[in-house]
Amino acid sequence: MNAFTPNLPRPRAPLPRNASRDSVVLDYGLVAQWRLAPYALGFFGVGLPLFLWAVHLSMPAWLMAFYILLFIVNWSAFMIMKGQVARRMTPVPVPDKAIRRMLIRERLWRQWLAGGLWTVTLLAICLSIGASPYTATLLLLCAGAAVGIIFFSAPVLLFLLTLGPLAAAGPVFALYNLDSSGDLAQPMVGGMALALAMAFIMNRHMQEHYLLENAQLDAAREREAARADSDAMNEAKVALMETLSREVQTGLKGVEQNLLQGLTHLTRAPAPRQYVDAALAEVGHLQTILVTTLDNDTAASGQIELDMQPLDIDLLAQRLMGQFADLARGKGLSFTYNPQGLPESGAVLGDAHRVEQILAHLLSNAVLYTPQGRVELKLLYLPEGYLRLEVVDSGPGLSAEELAQAFTPHSRILRTSSGHSGAGLGLSLSRSLAEMMGGRTGAESTLDVGSKFWLDLPYDISALPPARPVDFEETETTARQSLRVLLIVNDTLRAAQLRDMLETQGHQCLASTSRERALSLAKKAPIDACLISTGAFEPLEDASSRAKLETWLDAMRQSQSDAPLNILAVLPNGDQAEALNTLGVRALLLPLARESLNRALSQPAPQI
Repeated sequence: MNAFTPNLPRPRAPLPRNASRDSVVLDYGLVAQWRLAPYALGFFGVGLPLFLWAVHLSMPAWLMAFYILLFIVNWSAFMIMKGQVARRMTPVPVPDKAIRRMLIRERLWRQWLAGGLWTVTLLAICLSIGASPYTATLLLLCAGAAVGIIFFSAPVLLFLLTLGPLAAAGPVFALYNLDSSGDLAQPMVGGMALALAMAFIMNRHMQEHYLLENAQLDAAREREAARADSDAMNEAKVALMETLSREVQTGLKGVEQNLLQGLTHLTRAPAPRQYVDAALAEVGHLQTILVTTLDNDTAASGQIELDMQPLDIDLLAQRLMGQFADLARGKGLSFTYNPQGLPESGAVLGDAHRVEQILAHLLSNAVLYTPQGRVELKLLYLPEGYLRLEVVDSGPGLSAEELAQAFTPHSRILRTSSGHSGAGLGLSLSRSLAEMMGGRTGAESTLDVGSKFWLDLPYDISALPPARPVDFEETETTARQSLRVLLIVNDTLRAAQLRDMLETQGHQCLASTSRERALSLAKKAPIDACLISTGAFEPLEDASSRAKLETWLDAMRQSQSDAPLNILAVLPNGDQAEALNTLGVRALLLPLARESLNRALSQPAPQI
């Protein structure tokens, strides 16, 4: 842009899609010509002193004054029309064809009149030149002015066809009139013809340039519109996901609260309690899927806000290990935490909630897909300034293709995920969140051997981790306190199964086939729990049978004076569960899962 055209857009806005080729060429030509105004002023300023010098030497004073008056009138009219044309060069494309044609026509005639004034002035000067020693000089200056008019008319074909030949005719006519020999006229005619030919060639190239520029601007407009539509769609999708997540989670929270309230009334009925526990687990699973799906879409659109702070990664890891410890031991897995690679000074930099979310997903996958063996969480400091949180398991392992597929959104490995529900977004979301925090994720795996997935987070040696809560007690994640469990089982195979289930969780077992023998063992050795699996109990509606069982239970509890004895009974079909609960016996249902047994053993003995 320049000072003479302050209101013109740069870059120009593309014309409407329905604009014709001629309309595009004319509109761009008018703008291009108007942008040449400063150069026209410079051209005039260079030639004016030479012209006035030649006129002063060869023409009367009154004629020189007349020329100067013409110049003043021309420039005044030109500047007035320039301002009017500039105000009508709108930077916003006008979609209405009629209005647009009217605006272009108005600009066309105003600019043509501005050029026509100088062309008429040039003709008047050429016709008024008389014979003198400086005639040839004056005519050559007029020929130069005619070439200038031809050049400045070149952007618009109409101007070039009308003003160009008219401007060229003045010097040629005057020269033929004053130079009878024709020695100077013939070269001037050739020069004028060449100038007109070059101007037509330049106009042709400028027309191609006009069309190309408009096509580029139109393509840019389409790209911008497509990007705006895509952004609007992403925002609408995120808003929809947030609405669905909010509404569905509200409903699930209500279901969860109702189930929890119902659960308080089912403590004496293990059969319905089992169904309520399963329903609560499914509610939690659905909530996790909703949160993961929403976070994945939000991360993809770059709208997740992070709170980057120094973290106590050891405390965070211990808490997460504690959350998954019961699930791991319920499956008989070795579940260990190794923080030996954690530097003595410094802290991880990250968003605590997002780091916990990523690590929870890695641990959940490892425990869920590892049928037997071990799961270990290790902390390793890397020389490039990262702390690696590495989850190692002895699961089925993945091939290279499956490992790449595991990080693809909405993609699940059918070979390993059969029987496990999920959205297939956890690892994809983990990678996005890690990169947003300046970290990274990765994995290695070997078929039939196991896998390791890791999260690398920036580690600042000079940073100070936050102070730990005063009431924090380190969670023992490597081994739960070993319990001494007395088994009362009258079936050899069942006894072996229960013993294996208990001992893989680190408990010690004593076995008995009768209540009398169990009471004798309880009097001789301290025990923490008693697990009865002798099939159906005697009818407790009968007063004598109930009194006999109650007497035996009291004797068992009295044998353990140091701590309350936790007594559990495995029932084939849940019969008499309520009656046993009134006697302080916690009932369990067949088939007995490791998680259910582990949870029952960890609860305090019922109060009688």
